[in-house]
Amino acid sequence: MRSIQTKFIALILGCVLLSSVIIGGAGILSAQKVVDKDSAQLMNLMCSEKARALNGIFSRIEQSVNTLAVYADQELPDVEQFKTSPDVVREYTQRLQSVAVNAANNTEGALAVYARYNPDFTEPTSGLFWSRTALEGRFQKLTPTDFSRYASDDMEHVGWYYIPIDSGKATWMKPYMNKNINVEMISYVIPIYADNTAIGVIGMDIDFSVIKEIVENIKIYDTGYAFLTDEDANIMYHEEVDSGSSMGSLEKSLRPIVDELQNGSSGNYLFSYKWHDVKKEMALCTLRNDMKLVITAPSSEIDQAKNTLILQSCIAMLLISFLSVFLTIHMTRRLIRPLKELNDAARKIADGDLTVSLSNQTKDEVGMLADSFQQTVNHLRKYIDYINGLAYRDALTGVKNKTAYQEAADRLETMTRTGKPEFALLVFDINNLKTVNDSHGHDFGDILIINACKIICKVFKRSPVYRIGGDEFVVILENSELENYEQLLERFQAALDEFNGFAGKDGKVSIARGIAIYEENVDLTVNEVFKRADDAMYQNKIAMKRKEDTEKEESGRVV
Repeated sequence: MRSIQTKFIALILGCVLLSSVIIGGAGILSAQKVVDKDSAQLMNLMCSEKARALNGIFSRIEQSVNTLAVYADQELPDVEQFKTSPDVVREYTQRLQSVAVNAANNTEGALAVYARYNPDFTEPTSGLFWSRTALEGRFQKLTPTDFSRYASDDMEHVGWYYIPIDSGKATWMKPYMNKNINVEMISYVIPIYADNTAIGVIGMDIDFSVIKEIVENIKIYDTGYAFLTDEDANIMYHEEVDSGSSMGSLEKSLRPIVDELQNGSSGNYLFSYKWHDVKKEMALCTLRNDMKLVITAPSSEIDQAKNTLILQSCIAMLLISFLSVFLTIHMTRRLIRPLKELNDAARKIADGDLTVSLSNQTKDEVGMLADSFQQTVNHLRKYIDYINGLAYRDALTGVKNKTAYQEAADRLETMTRTGKPEFALLVFDINNLKTVNDSHGHDFGDILIINACKIICKVFKRSPVYRIGGDEFVVILENSELENYEQLLERFQAALDEFNGFAGKDGKVSIARGIAIYEENVDLTVNEVFKRADDAMYQNKIAMKRKEDTEKEESGRVV
């Protein structure tokens, strides 16, 4: 017959072993979930960051072509005269020429700029076409493509004209190889209409190597890299695969991802597949020109931190179990209270509570066990806090970042579907940041960004401030700050003027701003409110530029 002490020891020993399993299992499961989530966040954050850099280039190209298109539309003579008088067409072309060449010279990667007119009522080579064979070369005037040599359905030679005309909207053409100068290009074309008549198109050809260079420099983990596809999952650029290849034909495991791409998916999760018998994960982002930026890395590299953490947890679990067995046999009564404390802490951790604190009253092996367990919890908590800090805080300014803004926008998006929210988005953009970076260096540019952020935060104390780009900030106005937004904007201008009054010439800050208030019957999504605020900001930026130019001209006349 076993003694009560033996039974008690067996009971305590069983409880200790069970607690160790719960603690270790909970730690392993929690670590696996946390690291998997953080890995997805890391890859998607990098994908979003690099997509913003590419979209910045596409946006500047679009802005140049849009500016030229607006000028072309403003200068357009009477449509009937344009249709019937070659002299009117030539005069119109002459007015566009200098503006077009100037726009191309100031557009990153531009190799050609052109304005082509409807061949139904103009000469087949009418319009202008200026080109250069290299980015460092000079633009030269060339004879435009002769429309009479090609049928309207010849997409290879004149698709750049008929596709935008038929669609009636600005169009990004897919990359193609210009065999005349042996350069791969990508084009942005805008159709021009007047009185429901297609007048022609305005467009630019961009050296695709500018885009590829950014993609080539994207690296993640040890061997991760990036590539580009179109909306149909055809390779546009890949360091190993020929352009134009269908992803679905490369590996069987890629076919489900091809379906996702063709359905427009680019979620916040990772896609799993195999490439040359290596298991990999990829993150996707959609670019402004409908191409997809794909960042991929081997699963073994992504899971390295998780596997290490799981191994450490297993070792810690075994160590805890061994110490528990040894101490339970030799110090039954003394172990009851500390083991109960460990068991309670294990349950809290299993429920997701990492704020546990062990008293560690004894100075023996049980105390060492408790101390080791507490350090494990502390390390895990610090790691989670560190990852969360990276995910939601801007490293330079300390304000919230793009990811935090997206979560706030999602919250507002939910409110628009379930209630009637009242909010406004205020968009700020620092003027001339690129000029400052080029003239004084990026350190000086960082100071300019920090000073701008301080001015914004000083005025909008009760509203969240987000840095969503290199020189762009967003403030979400609600409650009292929404009601008093006009006074706040006046205070912002006063604060900006006060700062510039004490700053030196090189330290002055110029900030364009735009605001849009959510209107239930106008805005279907939060993004539409953002776009209106962004458009208002760009109008303010243009107005500030005009004012600055006028002041410079007046200053020149006075001198």
